[in-house]
Amino acid sequence: MELRIVASIQAKPEHVDAVAQAVKKVVAPSRAEAGNLQYDLHESLEAPGTFVFFERWASRDVLMEHEATPHFQQLVAELEGKTLGMVITPLRALV
Repeated sequence: MELRIVASIQAKPEHVDAVAQAVKKVVAPSRAEAGNLQYDLHESLEAPGTFVFFERWASRDVLMEHEATPHFQQLVAELEGKTLGMVITPLRALV
């Protein structure tokens, strides 16, 4: 079953540039993964420094494989101590 993710990351004000660079680096390799259907990165117009991923994965297993990739693990390491918070919302389409 296809799985969709909305992930929102709020950078600490002093780390906005570093967080922006880190999240941008993960887009291309994530899009290249088998089972990735969509991987788009946005920044909030109303809350600068808030970065939002819209993701679609072929299955939960594929998402778990993504989370184990070196580029995802590097992102996690680069965000350490630089964010105010992160909200990850898994979704399923209803229609």
